[in-house]
Amino acid sequence: MSNTMLNRICNDGNDLMLRVKLRCKHDDLLSMQTSWSEHNPARRFWSCPRYREDACNFFRWRDREDVDIRSKYVIPRLAKRIKDLEEVLTSYESRVEGEKEKQML
Repeated sequence: MSNTMLNRICNDGNDLMLRVKLRCKHDDLLSMQTSWSEHNPARRFWSCPRYREDACNFFRWRDREDVDIRSKYVIPRLAKRIKDLEEVLTSYESRVEGEKEKQML
């Protein structure tokens, strides 16, 4: 599952902060993203797409750090497990396609 997909899953449609229009010094409209790092799992933030380029250092957390200790442990492991399972699925799908091609010959 891509980070984009995880971001969509974590975005609650009732969250008024999702409607906030933030812009950086480039006047780019910023979209809310979700951190999946080990230290900040499931924390939302805004940053300029050109962060660290063009001397733009715009970065803002959506919330105060309130991710509980258990979540900091569990969320990254679940995200890794999802990624690992998706890789296994992709491998099986490739094998099935290969077998189908062999049968057609």
